[in-house]
Amino acid sequence: MAGTNVHGVIHRKSSGDRLSRTEGNRAPPLRPRDLISALPDDVIRRIFSFLPLEDVVKTSVLSKRWRSTWTTTNHLVFHGFHGLRRRNHGTYTFDFPSLVDSVLIRCTSPLVKSFHITHFKYDEACRPKLDLWLRFTEACCVEDLRLLLITGLQFLYKLPPFLYCLSWLVRLEVGLCCFSLSTTIRWPCLKVLLIEYSELSDDILERIVRGSPIFESLELHWCRGVKNIIIDSTSAKELVLIGDSFSNTEKIWAPRLLSLRVSGRNSSMFRLDDISSLVEAKIDFDVPGDMMMCCDLLTKLLEKLREVPKITIGGWCLQILSVLELKGVLSPLSNCQNLILRARVCQWDLPGIAYMLQSSQCLEKLVIHLTGLSLLKFGVDKEFEARFNFDEEDLLRSRKGNFQCLAKHLKRVEIIGFANSFGSKHLLALIKFLIGDTLGLEKTIIKADLHAQHGQKRLETADLFKVLSVSRNVLSYRRASQNAEVIFKFPCK
Repeated sequence: MAGTNVHGVIHRKSSGDRLSRTEGNRAPPLRPRDLISALPDDVIRRIFSFLPLEDVVKTSVLSKRWRSTWTTTNHLVFHGFHGLRRRNHGTYTFDFPSLVDSVLIRCTSPLVKSFHITHFKYDEACRPKLDLWLRFTEACCVEDLRLLLITGLQFLYKLPPFLYCLSWLVRLEVGLCCFSLSTTIRWPCLKVLLIEYSELSDDILERIVRGSPIFESLELHWCRGVKNIIIDSTSAKELVLIGDSFSNTEKIWAPRLLSLRVSGRNSSMFRLDDISSLVEAKIDFDVPGDMMMCCDLLTKLLEKLREVPKITIGGWCLQILSVLELKGVLSPLSNCQNLILRARVCQWDLPGIAYMLQSSQCLEKLVIHLTGLSLLKFGVDKEFEARFNFDEEDLLRSRKGNFQCLAKHLKRVEIIGFANSFGSKHLLALIKFLIGDTLGLEKTIIKADLHAQHGQKRLETADLFKVLSVSRNVLSYRRASQNAEVIFKFPCK
């Protein structure tokens, strides 16, 4: 026989019986809500922009709501390596062009902001297909277009004429493509242009500058053919030359430029004619040839940069400056306030660093990015090479009188590198000198990256001991300013 309690739940009298029936309006169990699907379409498309396209397409299997949502994405990024799949211990390929075609056919977004084709293996047979894909960018008013191909120099993709008149382009990156010598360029909204592995000319560069009235940044990576880089645009702010992009360049004239970065290997030294507005310069390149000619050319280059407040100098340039220092050549005074050095800091670099510190009488911040093994990158006779056999502390101490202004202005020193880069006795001598003789120094930060470097499976125990040894030594150094902080950072992630 059953009885009823006051809550309306019927129980069997047996203590082992289970609940059999519930009366009243009891709420069903809550199901987890799909909060992502409830987001507005604009937010979902924004999330899609951070995902690989393959993952975006896979969202179609989530639910009916998602079946066609991916087709509205306005960021289409195709990577040619997506055509490779690993199967067991090998790889197999699928038809990458068909993948692109399939996605573009299903794309329903009237406006596509980004369209990228990268690492696509191109040959002449692919030209019609590539032309068709670029027609899509024209129809969808793409603002960010990236076309970086893989091909031989004899099969450069010739950019179609309609591409020169895309009036909504804001950013354009092309690699292993060639420009027409006769087509008029009209890119009224273009701000950023990057060109890789291409044949250019003074005329093409002039037409690009003239047809892009608000462009701000120009990057040339491993390009050839330009002898005179003339940028008289009032909006241009940045010029980047990487690799052999300036191998034939004779002159750079850019009176309104704010930033100039040159890196790579050069077969000749360029001339800076007018860079009077420059606020940042990076010179991290090397020039094969006669050492004394290189000394003369680099001295003239630094003379041009003497009013630039932020300068980055690479290893080859520092070694040339080391030669000037050991020859007793006076350093030209510089108004540099922020100096960045990229070097191992060994016997080949230290005199060049001293040379730059003597030159930078207004220096407030010094940053040293420690690089790999540093070898002498040019030939010297044995008599002069013997000059590099100096005692590192004696070298810095003997130049102490030339650092008086530096000692008053320098406020911050940062030294950054992998753990195994901190074993140089020349580096320790430099740190000891800076901490012990810079009266205005407020903070010294030593940041040792504890990641294993490329090629290492794990961080070596010896590297950890090296960093710990450096920290003990540095903390024991005498400080010219009692208020100066010495901070060690060991980022592991």
